[in-house]
Amino acid sequence: MSRRSAYEESWDLTYLMEQLRELISLDLPLDDTLSHELEGTLTRLVMRHQRLRGLHHRAGTEDPDEDLQVIHEDLEHTDLELLTTLPGLLERLRDVLL
Repeated sequence: MSRRSAYEESWDLTYLMEQLRELISLDLPLDDTLSHELEGTLTRLVMRHQRLRGLHHRAGTEDPDEDLQVIHEDLEHTDLELLTTLPGLLERLRDVLL
């Protein structure tokens, strides 16, 4: 993997994460199920952020190793999972507002 082959973040995922940030700032009253789902999603987002930082750090070195490909694939998988699950979570969080 060349040094220039950086990981491109999804604008759709960035948009969904911003919506999530806005909703959780409202301190909504959540039931246990929704609270657990939100906690799991936030944990995945933190892990994703850590992997992304690791990828950027390692890609910036002169001698990138094969772990870059593994981190890249993990990020792609996590992003796809989040793109699939976040819209439903956002909808359920908005329902709490009503």
